[in-house]
Amino acid sequence: MLDLIRLGVQLRSEVQGNRIIGHASVFNQLAQIGSTFERMAPTAFRSALSDSGTDVRALINHDPGLVLGRQSAGTLELRTDAEGLAFEVDLPDTSYARDLRALMERGDVTGASFGFVPGDDEWSNEQGHRVRTHVSVRRLVDVSVVTFPA
Repeated sequence: MLDLIRLGVQLRSEVQGNRIIGHASVFNQLAQIGSTFERMAPTAFRSALSDSGTDVRALINHDPGLVLGRQSAGTLELRTDAEGLAFEVDLPDTSYARDLRALMERGDVTGASFGFVPGDDEWSNEQGHRVRTHVSVRRLVDVSVVTFPA
């Protein structure tokens, strides 16, 4: 069985009309996961995003019952840029999406995250810490607006 990992970043996004626009991952940013640190290399999402079988969902707090958008429905767009994994999601007309929009506009929800199945990685020691750099992602599962990012 493949391990699913979730990493988060501070949300670098905004609500524009009925869309959330931002980054679910920022390249080369360290996140502490347990006793190690992890980061995403700029190459990490290339193969996952180019795989025609990829159908990522946008969720709230990684909850599959709180769907915001989906690639195959055309309501979620993903791409990489110089900063990281960028996303744009068209918000549905649901009570939980309206609530999320209000919470983001107030600044109560400030994080983003993504769930993935790891591919290739590299390990290093930096300033006495073990650091895992994800060079590739085997499968991207979700991008989520979250309360507590890693």
